Amino acid sequence: MALGVNIAKARKAAGMTQEALAEQLDVARQTVSKWEAGTTVPTVPGLIRLAEVLRTDYNSLLGEEEKQPQIRATENGYVVDWTKLYPILVTYQQEMDCGPYEAQFAAMIREVRDKYGYSAEDAMLALKDIFAKTYFKQFQP
Repeated sequence: MALGVNIAKARKAAGMTQEALAEQLDVARQTVSKWEAGTTVPTVPGLIRLAEVLRTDYNSLLGEEEKQPQIRATENGYVVDWTKLYPILVTYQQEMDCGPYEAQFAAMIREVRDKYGYSAEDAMLALKDIFAKTYFKQFQP
């Protein structure tokens, strides 16, 4: 897929008009139109900023075959669907008994919440970060 088509697709997925995107990038609407038509291309720094504004990455705008989660705007913000990138998220619940793990995770969330005075959400996020760091430290070269 061409860069211009990818820019238009990402812009529409973000729920933005050409004018709104141009305003956020501090360029003319015609510039965005030319990018989408494929008559001009953004500079490299412009492409990086474009990806940031569209909440995507420049690889997906360039059309490289890297799997990306689907991001869509909602009334309350954005929803990220990670199942395209990680198909296991669709199947694991049918394949494993989640109950014991849920009980362990709930106990850990309560412990961090109570010990540090965090909200349950903040406790979960802190534990999720620790879990990820442990994974990368112990299981990735």
